[in-house]
Amino acid sequence: MTGIDWSVLYKKRRAVQKQYRSIWTLPVVKRHYSVMAKLSNIGSVLEIGAGDRALKQWVDKQWPGVQYASFDIDRNRHHDFYTLEEISGQYDMVAMFEIIEHVRPEQAFEILHKVAQHLNPGGYIVISTPNVFYPPEFLRDTTHITPWCYDELGGIIALAGVEVDQLYRVYHQSLLKTFMRRYLAYPLYRLLGIDFAKQIVALGRKAQS
Repeated sequence: MTGIDWSVLYKKRRAVQKQYRSIWTLPVVKRHYSVMAKLSNIGSVLEIGAGDRALKQWVDKQWPGVQYASFDIDRNRHHDFYTLEEISGQYDMVAMFEIIEHVRPEQAFEILHKVAQHLNPGGYIVISTPNVFYPPEFLRDTTHITPWCYDELGGIIALAGVEVDQLYRVYHQSLLKTFMRRYLAYPLYRLLGIDFAKQIVALGRKAQS
């Protein structure tokens, strides 16, 4: 298992904190798909913790002809890889949605370090996780193990060798709820130190060689 250098992780985290001073500085998107839709030159995608492989449907529609591969430990469903050691090939994008909070930090780093090796130069990694500034999203699931604040998520991505390109908050509700929460209730949220966005998304990019 690849170990974490905790002192280096702390420095990476601090670097993210300097770029994003608070949760409120992260731009808001409607869905994690909104982040991926902005990407270009994607020829291959690897999904980690793919579940029912629903992402493949979006990929086939958004980027026809793009190669899709999946990794999951659930052997009751079809996947291309069932262990980290089995993962092979190089990819332009790695996606990991609502998975990282289900493992310990050491396991999270092991996964990220592994998939970073399978990213093409200039390739992207997209990770979503519950927003700890919206506590119900994390606490409602007893299988959640590790809460990831945005700076901690950015820090461990950077430690794995992928540069943090952008961090986002995810919020998608009706126009009325959006107006109420993003504008009318905004001062109260700031005062209480909580957020209305349920998830955060990190977009990382591997340096060009």
